[in-house]
Order: sequence, then C-alpha cells, then structure tokens
Amino acid sequence: MQGVPAVEEIPARIYTEHSSIFMFIKWTFTKRGKSARSGPSASWSTAKVAVIPVFVFTAFLAGCGKGSSSANTTVAQVNVSPATASLVAGQVLALSASAVNSANASVVTTFTFNSSNTAVATISPKGEVCGGVWDSLFVVCNGTDASNNPVSGTAIITVTAQGVTSPPVTVAVHPSVTSVSVEPVGGCFSVARTHQFKAHAFHNGTEITSKVGDLNWSSADGTVVSVDANGLATARGPGLGGVIASVGSTTSPAVFFKTCMPVQISLHLAGDTGAPTVSATLNAADTKTLLADMIDENGTLTSPAPITVFSTNAVVGTAAGGIITAQSPGGAGFQAACTPPTCGNGLNTPIYSNLFSLTVNGTSPNTTTVYAASAFPPPINTAIPLVPIDISKSPPVAGAAIPLPGTPNSIVFDRTGARAYIGTAVGLAVLDASANTVSLAASVAVGKVLAVSPDGNKAIVSNATDTPDNPGNPIEPNVANQRVWVFDRAANTITTFVSPGAIAASFDDDGLKAYIVANNGNIYVFSPLLTLVTESIGGSNIDAASLPSGPFVYVANSAGLEVLSTCNNVQQPTANNPPTNSSPVQLLGVVKNKDQIVAVDSTGVNIETVTVTPLTAPTAISPSNCAPNVSYSNQFVNFGQGAFTARQLLVASNNSHIAVLPAGLNRVLTVLPGTGAGAAFLPAGGTEPLSGGMTPDGNTIWIGVAGTNSVDRINLLNNLDDIQVPMSFKKGDGSPAPPNLVVIKPK
Repeated sequence: MQGVPAVEEIPARIYTEHSSIFMFIKWTFTKRGKSARSGPSASWSTAKVAVIPVFVFTAFLAGCGKGSSSANTTVAQVNVSPATASLVAGQVLALSASAVNSANASVVTTFTFNSSNTAVATISPKGEVCGGVWDSLFVVCNGTDASNNPVSGTAIITVTAQGVTSPPVTVAVHPSVTSVSVEPVGGCFSVARTHQFKAHAFHNGTEITSKVGDLNWSSADGTVVSVDANGLATARGPGLGGVIASVGSTTSPAVFFKTCMPVQISLHLAGDTGAPTVSATLNAADTKTLLADMIDENGTLTSPAPITVFSTNAVVGTAAGGIITAQSPGGAGFQAACTPPTCGNGLNTPIYSNLFSLTVNGTSPNTTTVYAASAFPPPINTAIPLVPIDISKSPPVAGAAIPLPGTPNSIVFDRTGARAYIGTAVGLAVLDASANTVSLAASVAVGKVLAVSPDGNKAIVSNATDTPDNPGNPIEPNVANQRVWVFDRAANTITTFVSPGAIAASFDDDGLKAYIVANNGNIYVFSPLLTLVTESIGGSNIDAASLPSGPFVYVANSAGLEVLSTCNNVQQPTANNPPTNSSPVQLLGVVKNKDQIVAVDSTGVNIETVTVTPLTAPTAISPSNCAPNVSYSNQFVNFGQGAFTARQLLVASNNSHIAVLPAGLNRVLTVLPGTGAGAAFLPAGGTEPLSGGMTPDGNTIWIGVAGTNSVDRINLLNNLDDIQVPMSFKKGDGSPAPPNLVVIKPK
C-alpha cells in the first residue's frame, strides 16, 4: 500500500506507550515473511507495515486499554483557547485546539485553522496566530502594512476538524500599548452593589482603546471587590481594594474601590423579635445561634454581615459559623468585628459590634492543674523545678517536678490551656500542658512574658521589667539595651524591637493589635499585619487592658486611667477618661462578659461600667472618624486598709468576684461586686500573698504564700483559706524559697 510508514517512522512516544502491540505486529510479520518471501531474510527494522491499513491501526491503538477493539473517533465538538486575544502588531500567539467525541472523550484528529481577515491575522499550520502576515515559511511575523504602519484591526479565528467548527476567537491586532488607565470612582459601595469600570489604552499618548479588543480585568483584593471580564465590579466585603486593567504585559495603576465600612454592627440572637437579645445564660454544651447585622456608611442594612464572630474567653464559650457553644462555667463575651485580614483590608480601622454576653451556669470542676515555681535561683547544680499540683485529688497532690532550662520569672498560659510561655534567665520556654514537658523555644528572648495572643501562637517578651525575686530592678538596667521580642510559635520565628521601658501588654480579643505599655510614657502598638507604631501619652504607664467589646484600650498611668481608641490608636481627651477615686492606677483587669474595667488604686478598686454608643449613618469612616462615643459610671470599693501596693489583680470572667493580692499584708482583699469589700486571711505563718490564678467560674483562687511557702486555695464564697499545699523550693543559699509564680491551667 502506498503511503504507509515504515516502522522506524512511527514516533518513539507511540512505540513506547504501545510496545506490546508492536511486538505482536513484529511476530506477525516475521511469520508471514518466513512463508512468503523467497529472497534473503527481511529484518523487523526494515519491514513495512504494508498489510494493515493505517485507519485500522489507528483505531486499534485508540481502543487499547479500554476493553474494546473500536473507539468513537467522530468529532462532536472542537474547543479552542484563548477565547479572545489582543496582539501587538508582529506578536505571535499559539492557539490551543482540542476535539472531543459525543461522550466528551478526547479524539486525535487533524485541525484546520481559518482567519476571517488575513490582512490582520494569519495562522500557521500549527495554529500560531501572527498579528500581521506570516512569511512563506511561517518563521517571520510581519506586523506592518505596505506603508510600514503597524497592522491594526480585528480578525475572527475558527478551527475545524471533520467538518465541525469551533466557537469563534476574536483577535484584535494593534500598535504596542504603552500605558493603560482606569477611570476612578468616588464614595463607597454597599455590599453586593456594582460599578462598571471603564479603561483606556494608549500608544505613546494616542488612545487606541477601540483597537485593542477586550482588556483583562483583575482585583487586588477579592475579599473587598470582584471584577468580571467586562470590568463590572461587585462590592464583596468592607474595605479598600484595587481594580486593575491590562493589555498584554501593560498594566494600569490600581484604582481604588471602597466597599462601605460598617458604622454600626449589632450582634444578637438569631430569630429574636423586638429589641435585640444581647445576652444568654446557658448550661455547659448548650448552643445558640447569633446573627450580626451591619449598617454601613451609606445607611444600608446588610444581614447577615460578612464579618467574623469570636469569643473573649474560649474556655467558657466558643464561636464557630455564628453558633456559640457553652463550654464551662463562667463568663464569655462575643464580638462581631470588621478587622483585617477578613474585613476592612486596606483601611485598617477595626470596627466592633456590641458585646454579646454569655453566662454559663455551674461550678468549675476540680479537673485542672495548678503550676507553681519560684523565681529565686536554686542552689548551683540542682534542678530548677516547675511543680504541677493535681487539684482533683483530696487533698490536692504536688506531682513530680518538671525541669526548667533556667530560673523562671513569669508564666503565662494561652487562653485554652494548651501551653504556657515561661520567661527564664536563659530565654523563652514553652510548657506543653498535655505532656507536662518544657522546652526552650527562643534563647535570645531573655525577659519576662507580658502577654500571649488570643490564638496562643504569639508571646510578647520584654527585658525592661523586673522579676519577682528582684522587684524594682529591671532585667536589663541599661535603657539602650532594652528590647521587646515577639515569638511566633506557629512560624517558629522571633522578631526584635528596640522598644525601651516596656513592662506590660494587652492583646485585643480579635488578635489584630497588642498594646505594649512602657514606663517612659510610650505605648508600642504591635500588629502581625501592620507596622509597629509608637504613641506617647506622657507620664509613666504601668498596665493595660482591652475593653471586651473592642473599641478602646485602657492604660494604668501615673496620671490616672488613660484611654486609646483601637481603630486609630488615638489618645482620647482627658475630659472623656473614666473617673477614678485616685491616681495613680496600679493594675487593670476586665470582666469577660461585660464592658467593665476594674482599676486598682492605692486604697481600693474602681469598677468602671463602660457604655459604648456607635456612630450613626450616613457617615464616612476614616482614621480620624472611627471611634464610637463612650460614657462611664464608676463604683469605688474602699478596702479600708489604708494605702497599699497591689501585686496582682484577679477578676472573675462573669463578674462574680474580684481579688487583690497586696504586698506586705497577710490577707487577700476581695470584692463581691454590688455588695462590698472583704478579706480572706492567710493561715498562721503566712505573711503575704505573692502570685496566683482564678478558676473560670470565679469562685476560687490558688495563690503562692510567703512565710508558709505553700500554695493555698482561697474559697471566695466564704473568704476562707481552706487548703495549703507545702512547697520545697530552695534559694541559692539553701534556705526556703517562696512559690512566687503560681498559675492555673485554664482548662
């Protein structure tokens, strides 16, 4: 037969993929050769596949592996990509063509390419489109006409196989595009609203938009705005995004598109009628569904709002997909927040809802662990112990000591109790609470742990603060060498900041920012997403606490209680600050399920109830106009002890109790909110409370006690020190060391 290829002419790929078939053919021709020829033997390498027609052979290969000796090779549809193209004159584009049969299976076939306007675009046999005219060998694409001007115009390209034609491909050929611009847009668009953008393409200052065909459109942030192939933009979520148009490799500058920010966010029970229901009392394992409504800058209501709901106290209550679940007795608050990276991108002005309050009934079970350590260096060549106390036993039992890599100065648990970050003399260590093992995580961060992020992955460490064994003397006395470190456990990185004087810190409950306060009057605002910012408010800062609903952070300052708005880090006017009985304020705490700040001064505690009033629409949200209105009412409780110095403040998550550990007094000062002051006296030999933690239900505290060198349980329901667990810590000289680092595992 004429035109049938020799075996060596069969492509190597086909031979490799179907070697078994070719071996069969070889055997067949060997047999036939022996019986038919009379001359010298013919080898396989020179035998012609002359007895099997090509179409039969092709069909045989197509059906191989499918359990059939035949296949459907009839073309039902021809596809080609791209669907449109914009070519600079003289540019070449390779089309991709494919064919399928009626079962949508690929078919091997031959394609024919056609151009409706060969003066504008011609096509090689391989499907390469020339923006102009190919030479006879399809090597050079000539992009100029007879007058030597760039080819310009439109051609329709089609691809045909077995009489079936592809959808048309529009190819625009044009001079080179030197710049692209997009017409700007002002104001903001409510969620789901659209805007038709218009773009312009230029060649050396001359507009050629009409010649370039379809432009390519894209969004710089799909959480804020999406844009289709025609430049129609749709507002997705609050924030500031960019819309970009391009022709080939020439791209326009991004044009800003703002999806309206919320002015007011209302978080309430789903399905409630009348006034929104903003609180719930549940038993453990109960659930409720919350709904967040948003009124934006234009006054448009969006429900549900495209924002995130999260908990202020995950041990007591969690949030997932708008459903809150009661986990353990105590109090938790829930926020709906528009904060980056899921909302408000590009503007970085977080907006918060009201606080939804959850109270979970019951008493915290005695299934957790209390950890105790001493900040005094032990004798040389002895282990540095961290002692776990199993409080589920009766009486509670001190377990086997966990060795620490260095003398500890601070222990701070994450919110779920999975791990604790421990500041030591040799760097930052981490306790794995499930395995009760400690490892050194960052040797460079030799300082005190100030705060842990809500997700438990970041710890802030400073060497500018003192330690329990050496009060009044910072770890690093040279201000020039004072540093703040942020350790990221998930990424296993540590970031160093030259931020002198840092002695306390507080993370916002959404984790967007942490406020690090310094005794030099500075506040360092850290964010995983933003640049470190330094704000100066004067005086000397001592402590910080974030309002549970989010919009303000409070700073204990030598001048009193100072306030910053979290949306823009701006210090509020002194006239708007919450009133306190006296200044300076020593320590701050918060109630997790209420907008209440507790501030300790020299004689008592100030219980500040905070009322937040959102802005009203229509209004434009900006860094200078984002903070809501706020007012305060203060209940001052005097302990009647005269002036004292507070070592630690413990506040129940559900506002059931407040406890203050005073230096030099043999008692714990207590407050039953709404009732008055009280005191829990230490047993004989106990000279002062040193450090401790509170159970989630707020009914019990465990504290380290000097004098007896024990870890004691204080029942706040009757103000009795009813359990003492002796410790055996030693100082370097062998004398007893007090347990001045005591914490409760949250869960």
